[in-house]
Amino acid sequence: MKAIRIHQFGPTEEALQYEDVPTPEPGPSELLIKIEAASLNRADIGLRKGTYRISSDALPIIPGREFAGVITKVGTGVTEFNMGQRVVAYPSLGGYADYAVAKPSEVRPVPDGVTAVQAAALPTVFLTAWFGLLEDGRLKAGEWLLVQAGSSGVGNAAIQIGKHLGAKIITTSGSEEKCQRLRQLGADVTIDVSQNDFVPEVMRVTENRGVDVILEMIGGEVYDKSLKALAPGGRLFSIGGAFGAIPDPPPTLTEGRRASRFSITNHLKAKPQDFRQLDVILKLVQERKFQVVIGKTFPLAETRAAQRYLEGREHFGKVMLTM
Repeated sequence: MKAIRIHQFGPTEEALQYEDVPTPEPGPSELLIKIEAASLNRADIGLRKGTYRISSDALPIIPGREFAGVITKVGTGVTEFNMGQRVVAYPSLGGYADYAVAKPSEVRPVPDGVTAVQAAALPTVFLTAWFGLLEDGRLKAGEWLLVQAGSSGVGNAAIQIGKHLGAKIITTSGSEEKCQRLRQLGADVTIDVSQNDFVPEVMRVTENRGVDVILEMIGGEVYDKSLKALAPGGRLFSIGGAFGAIPDPPPTLTEGRRASRFSITNHLKAKPQDFRQLDVILKLVQERKFQVVIGKTFPLAETRAAQRYLEGREHFGKVMLTM
């Protein structure tokens, strides 16, 4: 089969090698999946650079934390899934390939009417937004939510989930064209940060009170300024600094405000049963209550170009691979 492998970590996409590798065999309690689509995430870029969770002695590896396709082999002891079933998988590695293995606990069925590309785009961004907003953010109906970088995959998901939960949504992006698309997704207020400082705009919209919850994923100056936009009792949670550092540990704030970091990887390690929340999200996509926004799709052979595109700041929605 064809796969993308990393033999040595590197700062550029040249570290990604497109090559022939043996098709894996499922062991006991494993599934072999013929991959139709895989999702790119910023964690994949950290993985390629050697800054994300895996040491060099584990190389070579096939990146790709989530993918969707069809089960072609079922290991002994598997009773929940069947040959030929359409599924989405979230095993953390292996998705940049024609085939991959996954455990049943990392797999959910894909309902009719949801494509492989849509399903593969869901786990990281929608589960991050869902559990981040509910657990760290404790978002309630009627509250103000600020979503930084609304054009990203997590941003797109958070706007829709926030609206689903009854919140009022403010989001930022880098152009008026993107802001218009974010309003179509459900944002009540959009701020073009190429033209305006978001803090005064947030304070104006909220009558100088600030917002109740902030989802922050940019880091650096944006993180620091976001703290100034929090209302008393407000909660900011960060999912990592894509373009700047974030404080570790998070700062101690006044007037009941709180800052935290959220990782869907750590969350699912502690609560693996929460992966089944993906069934609810898939159903909402099937019913067209949630949109899966796909920014651009690349063939597997062009994974280097796909990661280069993701590292830029021009995309809107998810960047995907198809096999």
